[in-house]
Amino acid sequence: MLQLRKKILILTEGGKESGLGHITRCVSICNEFHLKGISPIFLVHGDDSVKSSLKGFEYHLVNWIEDFYETKVLIQSSLIVLIDSMQISRAKIINISDLNTHTIHIDDEKQYNIINNGFILDWTINRADGFSLGNRKTGVTYLVGSEFTPLRPEFYNSPQYVVKKTMKSMLITFGGSDVRNITPNVLKLLIDKFPNIEKKVVIGSGCKSIESIYKIADENTRITYDATASDMVQNMHESDLAIASGGQTLYELAMIGTPTISITLVRNAIDDNIGWNKVGFLKNIGWYSDKNLIENLDKEINKLQDYEQRKKMSKIGQFFMTGNGAKLIVKRVLKEIDGPI
Repeated sequence: MLQLRKKILILTEGGKESGLGHITRCVSICNEFHLKGISPIFLVHGDDSVKSSLKGFEYHLVNWIEDFYETKVLIQSSLIVLIDSMQISRAKIINISDLNTHTIHIDDEKQYNIINNGFILDWTINRADGFSLGNRKTGVTYLVGSEFTPLRPEFYNSPQYVVKKTMKSMLITFGGSDVRNITPNVLKLLIDKFPNIEKKVVIGSGCKSIESIYKIADENTRITYDATASDMVQNMHESDLAIASGGQTLYELAMIGTPTISITLVRNAIDDNIGWNKVGFLKNIGWYSDKNLIENLDKEINKLQDYEQRKKMSKIGQFFMTGNGAKLIVKRVLKEIDGPI
């Protein structure tokens, strides 16, 4: 019963090299578990750059992947274990699911479908329509589709986005660490080609080019450092177009309804970029390393001066992001493990 072990243990990773996306989405889920009286404990394979994202939570920076057998004791004393990791092996995932706890595996990249009991969670856009996990197991509950996207509370309570006829403000956000260091090149393009448009730049403590960004910023550049969820909501609402990478940020932008141009930075974000491009919420212009990236970005920005096109993109994003995904996840999990709530 829930009264016995009211803890959820989160096994994840994040930092300057891998970004903060895994941390952010786990926090969104755990906020809802906390409201139900289940206390989160984070074990993070990462560095100090995750601290601001985990403020208010108990967390430990530890290589839990290598020290797995020490982690095992914490797992067995927890009601639920949430796995969100690209570095963990298939064997360890199975080992965890076989322990005496309820396992939630965020399986949104490789789609291993290897646990024999518990929950598989995958909110990747379009996944419910073309689900490729193959044979579903009777002992596993599958939470699949964009309705399960866990966002921070501020995004669920945000005001209605208004598409303006004239583009006056653009947002640049490539996560807390900008792992490919492309913010300076994108900002330089906007300063050179769109000097009168306000440029909102979001950077975090993991960003390696902070000095360069401040150096090239013009009088119409507004820089937000280590943005809170409220900061992100405000920046998205005030922007007529966003330039972003894959991952959790795309789902936040879709929830607000901010028309977006996306650039693919890492392999595990391909499905997010392709999926949102396919449904029409954003325009993906390819990989960060493409030779003509900046030229293509310039062309796409000019195309999206079109008010009707941006209005259509905004509506599509909001159409796919209905309801509170984090709350829905927790409701379904607790119903399965302890009856109706």
